Amino acid sequence: MPNALIVEDEPLLRAELTDQLRVLWPELHIAGQAENGIDAVACIDALKPDIVFLDIQMPGLNGMEVARHIPESCQVVFVTAYADYALAAFDAGAADYLVKPVTTARLLQTIRRLKSRAAASPPPAVWEKLFEQESAPVYLKWIKASSGNTVRLVMVSEVLYFQSDEKYTRVVTEQGDALIRLPIKSLLGQLDPQLFAQIHRSAIINLQAVDRIERSEHGGRGGAGLEVILKGRSERLTVSEAFTRQFRQM
Repeated sequence: MPNALIVEDEPLLRAELTDQLRVLWPELHIAGQAENGIDAVACIDALKPDIVFLDIQMPGLNGMEVARHIPESCQVVFVTAYADYALAAFDAGAADYLVKPVTTARLLQTIRRLKSRAAASPPPAVWEKLFEQESAPVYLKWIKASSGNTVRLVMVSEVLYFQSDEKYTRVVTEQGDALIRLPIKSLLGQLDPQLFAQIHRSAIINLQAVDRIERSEHGGRGGAGLEVILKGRSERLTVSEAFTRQFRQM
């Protein structure tokens, strides 16, 4: 019995597609549902579905970004109001596409195609590359971080700063701290340089979280140093002498 995950941010559309599938394909097990991209990635990791019905326009991570985290063995059906995206994905190798509102006749066609493809060897997920710009680097959008015994999915854009903590790196957000097993040096190259900057060998800040830069009374050999004050935060993050120059004009 194949397992399916339905990813759709609109509750009524999600429920409608679920009901249609249960009627038209009773053998299909709806293993789970997700209402945004971050939940979708977590569900894909946990449920390992055979089929994902994936909306494109969603908060957090959009469907195109979620698709990059789906294994090749899983069939993907894009569900979208934008036919241009879906048609391009179909041409590139996606299992199928559905344009909202989803009709019974079109869904039956999709079900037949999914059954046929499942009977054959799994196709390569060439659609994953469709939405990647070869000339543009792909930066981290989310990370898995540990907080006590809990693993959190954290949107990188919500991180205020990263800070080395012995074998780990602290991930500081407004919701609290978490830890990842990735050194600052390796992390830096995976972050968008337009959004993040290293201010110390042990610290990286989110530039959008910066309230102001102030001179510190405890400077290095060159005199007073700089400190970063974040919006709504009390801590003062030191800018080391090696990284001071980039903040001189801030």
